[in-house]
Amino acid sequence: MFPVEVVGKKITLRLLDQKYFEEYHTMFSPVVRVILGLPEIATLEETRDFLSKTVETLRGEENSKYKAFYCIFDNVDKKLIGALEIREPGNINGQLGTWVNENYWGGGRYQEALDLVLKAYFKAHEINSLNAYVRVANIRSLKAHQKYGFEIVGELEVKGNNCYEIVVTRYRVLS
Repeated sequence: MFPVEVVGKKITLRLLDQKYFEEYHTMFSPVVRVILGLPEIATLEETRDFLSKTVETLRGEENSKYKAFYCIFDNVDKKLIGALEIREPGNINGQLGTWVNENYWGGGRYQEALDLVLKAYFKAHEINSLNAYVRVANIRSLKAHQKYGFEIVGELEVKGNNCYEIVVTRYRVLS
């Protein structure tokens, strides 16, 4: 089980809640959406619908594709700046899904978010690795994952998306 809130020096992770839907929509910018291969524009209603279904899925934990879905908040301005989700092993989209608003790139926020959530994940689950799929064109994301210790383990073609993704894996660090 994941904690409701995880506080770091630069960011705070909070489990997805309906009260964050509008801010999530605002910060999930066209720039980020395009980088992730999503349509540039989504309506607030579409965002609410997606997030409502996600919350319902998380509540029905047994059949949930998600282990946890956190909103990332900046500790200085208290704004929602991104999201980070952990999915079941074997998920067709990889186990880790993330985005950070482009106004908050750099400064180590994403590194801290990865550190906080992966420590909690490895502590709570008997699993030795976690994978993420990074679009080949998203060099910034690939570098961020590698900086945190993810290793490139393969490449795959995304059907219907006419792109390739690099598979990166982070292994449990035994201490």
